Amino acid sequence: MKRVLLLAFAAAALGAAQARAAIRPINPCAIVTRADASAALGVPAPPGFAAAHIVDASLGGGRPVGPLVLCRYLTTVGELDAHVQSYASARARFASDQKQWWPTISYAGIGDGAFYAGGGNLEVLKGSYILWISLTFKKQIAPRYADPRLLALAKKAAARL
Repeated sequence: MKRVLLLAFAAAALGAAQARAAIRPINPCAIVTRADASAALGVPAPPGFAAAHIVDASLGGGRPVGPLVLCRYLTTVGELDAHVQSYASARARFASDQKQWWPTISYAGIGDGAFYAGGGNLEVLKGSYILWISLTFKKQIAPRYADPRLLALAKKAAARL
């Protein structure tokens, strides 16, 4: 009996290790590039800043958030933020997020699925990854529909995941 339990435990541990190995963190500055940010914002963007900690309280309050990393491009006209998170069950998480942010607008042809949650925020599912992109302008009220520049950017970024 002990041997069976030990084998079951070893198999579970191996399965968990393989699942962790298959889902790797990605630098979002490599997924949403400086050139992408410049095109979306309409002005030259400075280099993006990537971090494994989120400083903004609304995004986690500065605590470590595992494989979630943030890339932020700040300009005089606005900002573009990109977050990438890997999940063993990304499709379930994506569906849960969409229900949480309801009502949302779905957009086909971007990754395995995408929805706009308002306020310049688009969430994209691609395989085991969820990509959040936020495009905001200083002199713009949060649009009801996704900006075409945000959608074009999301297509490029999803192809890189």
